[in-house]
Amino acid sequence: MDLDRAYSRIADRSYEDFRAFLDAAAARGGSRTAFRWRPEGAESERLVSFAELKAQADGVGSFLLARGFARGDRVAILAENRPEWCVAYLAIVAAGLVAVPLDATLDEGGVLRNLGAARCRALFVSEKLARRLPGLEAFRAGAGLDLVVDFDLAPSSGAGSGAGTRGGQVGQVGQGGSAAGRLSWAEVAATPASSLLPKPGEIGAKAAAVVFFTSGTTGIAKGITLNHGAVIANVNASRMSLLVTEEDVFIAMLPLHHTYATTCSFLSGVEAGSTVVVVDRIAPSAVLRAVREGGVTFLIGVPLLFDKVRAGIEAELAKLPGPLPGLLKRALALSRFMTLRLGLPIGRLLFKAVRAKASLGSVRLAVSGGGPLAPATADFFDALGINLVQGYGMSENGPLISVNLPERKDNRSVGFPVKRTELRIFDPGPDGIGEIQVRSPSLMDGYLDNPEASAEAFTDDGWLKTGDLGRVDRRGFVFITGRRKSLIVTEGGKNVYPEEVEGRFEGAPWIKEVLVVGRPARSGHPGEEVVAVFVPDYEAVELAHPGRSGDASFVAGLLREELFRVNKTLPAYMKPCDFLVKPTEFEKTSTRKIKRFLYQEYARRPS
Repeated sequence: MDLDRAYSRIADRSYEDFRAFLDAAAARGGSRTAFRWRPEGAESERLVSFAELKAQADGVGSFLLARGFARGDRVAILAENRPEWCVAYLAIVAAGLVAVPLDATLDEGGVLRNLGAARCRALFVSEKLARRLPGLEAFRAGAGLDLVVDFDLAPSSGAGSGAGTRGGQVGQVGQGGSAAGRLSWAEVAATPASSLLPKPGEIGAKAAAVVFFTSGTTGIAKGITLNHGAVIANVNASRMSLLVTEEDVFIAMLPLHHTYATTCSFLSGVEAGSTVVVVDRIAPSAVLRAVREGGVTFLIGVPLLFDKVRAGIEAELAKLPGPLPGLLKRALALSRFMTLRLGLPIGRLLFKAVRAKASLGSVRLAVSGGGPLAPATADFFDALGINLVQGYGMSENGPLISVNLPERKDNRSVGFPVKRTELRIFDPGPDGIGEIQVRSPSLMDGYLDNPEASAEAFTDDGWLKTGDLGRVDRRGFVFITGRRKSLIVTEGGKNVYPEEVEGRFEGAPWIKEVLVVGRPARSGHPGEEVVAVFVPDYEAVELAHPGRSGDASFVAGLLREELFRVNKTLPAYMKPCDFLVKPTEFEKTSTRKIKRFLYQEYARRPS
């Protein structure tokens, strides 16, 4: 396929930096709505225009620069999805500072570790998540965290459009808008734009823009540093592959601290001049309501969401009276054949009423990423009249690497390399399968303060080693066939790093060794569930419970209690759902490291 021709249908708009990006997007959008959001439990929506987006972003940037923040200083964002999250991100990067999005599901220890690792000077936080950080003030004293801005803190009495200014110059925010050392977002965002803001192009494409942490429940987390040019190139590639226009309406339901959500759900929509409907929870009911009310045309999600929507629709169809379920099943089969084999999407007409009933009537394109999509699910949406395409990426590449095109796709594949992205198969076997390696303008600068890991991530000639195994067929489609890394990808598209979970068992009295592995999800959905493999400390059991170390049921009970204890400290997606007992120690290298590769399939074996 002629990809250059395919990508040429949408204007190739590049920007030197996010200052130029923000100015151009605001000029393109004008008074049109940039964000719409209905907070959980609220009766009405909140709307933010492109003009308001720019005014608030410029105000926040001016405030930070007036407080002495300098080029390259890092500013963290910790909040559920909301327009302020997006405005804060653009304010930070367009001021020449570095945004550090934090995972909203982390416990306090994880948040403070990442704040410290990134040496953040400021934190933008929602009231809800601030309540989970009782130790924040004590942490600030020794960590150089100069400012905490609360998205929900009411402004001081009498504060208005001039809040935070004196005589038209940036000054101090009123003390009335402060609680527990926090400042009010409303006052900070009302700061007038100042001459301190950089001019378009002044920051430059090579300046660091954002640090995304791969995970954060232990010190193992890696901070992926992306520069302005890298992120903007990926936004541009996303828009050109998927034919995005200002007429589209996006939905930002995936957590914005992930590169996938930030690049594809938020920044791509803003760049195109589209409206972004913000959803603060990923529950299917909340998502479908937002799609219906917002007229969403561009639905970006993870495989599990599409699996659940499919299951819901199929369940409702099965409840219809008489012969209708059978007739609709045959109609879906016919539509699937006509769409996939003959290229005739008759489902657009046949199932218009079904899509409307399911709150999907406005959707023109759905995109799945973050994990493997079941081909049967993609086929179902195609038959229903919704074009669902699958993509592939890594945060280290901004993240998008490849995606199926709306008019040219294979539901078993992750599509074609996106604009300006080169992909090669390293050391392929007779079947053409080898490691997928990537080179593009979107490659990370490296892992924060970790030169060894950064060097290991790249080949000597500058290609990113993805650790994924795959092949490219004669048509140019990319297929993922496996992974070299120990990374576990859950059915919800979450990445679980086994070492992090294993570290939580350190000091457990009855566990001598632990290894965390993945096994196919029992639900039947693509993806894996997390399983712990324990080697019991039989000597410790015998000392504490004489005569019971040989009782397998008793020992398993002790191990189960330790698993429950650790699971209370982990985010839901990281919790081992089961455990296995290995009576003998794991095989190790000469340096006493477990030969992990020997046990990747351990949990898949019949018991």
